[in-house]
Amino acid sequence: MSGTDESLLSDQAVNDALILIVDDQKSSRLMIAAVLDAAGFSNHLFASDGVEALDVLEREPVEIVVLDIIMPNKDGFDVCREVRQRLNLPVPILIQTALEDADQRASAFDAGASDVISKPIHPHEIVSRVRLHLERRRMTNSLQRYRRRMEEELKAAEAMQISLLKSDDEVAAIARPRGADLWTFYQASNQLGGDLWQVFEIDETRFGILMVDLSGHGVAAAINAFRVHMLTDTLRHDRSQPGLWLAAVNDYLYQILPVEHFATAFYAVIDTASGHMHYAIAGAPPPILLEASGGWQALGGSGLILGCAPGVSYDTWKTNLQPGDRLLCYSDALYENFEQPDLSLEPEDLARLAREVVSREGGAGFMRAMIGQVFDDPEAQSRDDLTLLLLEVTGDQ
Repeated sequence: MSGTDESLLSDQAVNDALILIVDDQKSSRLMIAAVLDAAGFSNHLFASDGVEALDVLEREPVEIVVLDIIMPNKDGFDVCREVRQRLNLPVPILIQTALEDADQRASAFDAGASDVISKPIHPHEIVSRVRLHLERRRMTNSLQRYRRRMEEELKAAEAMQISLLKSDDEVAAIARPRGADLWTFYQASNQLGGDLWQVFEIDETRFGILMVDLSGHGVAAAINAFRVHMLTDTLRHDRSQPGLWLAAVNDYLYQILPVEHFATAFYAVIDTASGHMHYAIAGAPPPILLEASGGWQALGGSGLILGCAPGVSYDTWKTNLQPGDRLLCYSDALYENFEQPDLSLEPEDLARLAREVVSREGGAGFMRAMIGQVFDDPEAQSRDDLTLLLLEVTGDQ
């Protein structure tokens, strides 16, 4: 908690609170005010019945109410209920009563009272209860302000992270002139995440696709995703050679990622003109190639995860691409069952599901349909950052 927030809970701040004293007996009102004055609480308002009290509460920023139960026009129980239900105010209400019956006291809490104090008033008791509830209320307000500020900052960070990803039009402008369509999906597990995808222009006939999954979730993973984006966006040398390029990315990440942070990655250079794709893998799940002929394959190849050690070499692998072929890249959230690992999906399961879905839903509709096929529970898909890329070779150039 910051020094500013702590100051809100100082004696001076609490003693400045506006207190509404409600009692039909003037002598009682003045006695309560005198007791509170002596303890440093000098900011008072008065009401002689429930109707007047509600009128004050609608007009003034009252921070705590000391309320008698038995009053003309509208009693303390009715005031409590209206404050909570009609006015919807969270202001603490201390009901003062001479009633000793437990059911009567319980009725006060049912009506919305925050606390019950004995009548006749005991000075030490009322001062202690007023201070306790004011401090609790100030602390609650401080935490609520902090939470709202954090939510606003997270929304701003989320918007910044989404802005790193190319729009559908930007992706199409790179892929379509080079003989392919590319659809993307990204969903963070909790506003901010550590998944990242990118599409690069290589030359007039080739383009690159990169998919990165950073360890962890939330703010730390998102910060690392920003680091990776800046690095891979500016690291252009050897981008046409996947193995060499991932090796360079790894060396930089080893220097900038915090200890025990790492990333998996898949990077491919698509060349539909020659009918080939060259790629390198750093601990990422094997992409699935759905062949136009009806077959499928999980792409072979492996490599050490990024950021663990310097000087790591990555092999460049090659596979053929034909018009009508589709390549599915995905993060581990698509197939891992974190609660029941034995139920995690194998590549053949994903290939079968993808084939079923693509026969019904092509293009942008494939993503949501595929997710719907994999996850029975909508909450399950948000337990980890989830990214999907679907590449379709059209051959049109």
